[in-house]
Amino acid sequence: MASDKTRTQLKAYFETGDKPTQGQFTDLIESNVNITDDSTINGKLTLADRLTRLTPETVFKWNYINCAPPITTQFGNSDDGVLADGDKFSMIFPGKNGEMYTATGVSVGAFAATGTAPMMDGTIPAIDTATTHAGLNLAMDGETTTNVGLQLILGGSPQGGGHHSFTVGTHSGHIDATFQANDWTDFDCVVVGFRKEEEFQTAFNTQITAAGAGDLVYTDVVAFGIQGDTNIEIQTDLNNSGTSTSTDCGASVPVDDQNCRLKVLVSSTGVVTYQIVVNQVAGAGTLAAPASTAAFTFDDGDVIVPFIAILKNATATDEIFLKDVEVSRTPGTSYQN
Repeated sequence: MASDKTRTQLKAYFETGDKPTQGQFTDLIESNVNITDDSTINGKLTLADRLTRLTPETVFKWNYINCAPPITTQFGNSDDGVLADGDKFSMIFPGKNGEMYTATGVSVGAFAATGTAPMMDGTIPAIDTATTHAGLNLAMDGETTTNVGLQLILGGSPQGGGHHSFTVGTHSGHIDATFQANDWTDFDCVVVGFRKEEEFQTAFNTQITAAGAGDLVYTDVVAFGIQGDTNIEIQTDLNNSGTSTSTDCGASVPVDDQNCRLKVLVSSTGVVTYQIVVNQVAGAGTLAAPASTAAFTFDDGDVIVPFIAILKNATATDEIFLKDVEVSRTPGTSYQN
């Protein structure tokens, strides 16, 4: 759709009978065309130069029922199916409409050939219920080894720099994930949150399980979820203080055999808030702030990335399932392709 300026100039040309030359017409269109919302281009469109686009608001969106199973890279470092603590891998999550979302993972603790790589498990239903025990199994080698798990950066790399990175002072958004476990006491760390961009630090998961003040290793980080058995807690650290702030969220707790949905929101000024709901369909239910919460604000200019962290504390045959996850960021960042 042409801008008002273009329409006025063209109208003047034609009313006076002094029709524009091809070059003049082209100059007008090239300098003034403005495609507005809900515009439709019929026929062919030829671009003579690069197309500048905005990254989408949805950074990551996956559901275990209406999306295809994620694709995980071949596991194995020293041997087939064997990972050491800190070994990295990548995943691709197909979206509902065929779009693809990337994720970068790291093994926390040793992963033997007897372990289960992140994969779909359980009987996938047509419609989720709060007690359906199925989804993307993130227990890793937890059925045979204690204190193992993973970290996942959703949308890109741990060092950031992609469309999944949030720049405090510019972007706002959230990470929202639904998990399910038959026995939450088998997991000391099932958290979502944001951290400043940097390489993986696997000691983070162990510190989260302590559910108390300590060094979270990452320089700037906020983690919300199951910590230290069945508590819902918030742990934060700002500017690499070396001692985290740990807050027990009180009456807000997960329930065995039920879904637990966790959401962390970051405002454009870096203010972090938290929401939770249990015993609801994956990705649904009325979210609310936990019974107790904690104030935290990232510094202006910090570049942060969304993450999931899991650690299992027992070798019981029990899975931790990811059922639904979404990362949203606004506004988009312009890029050319």
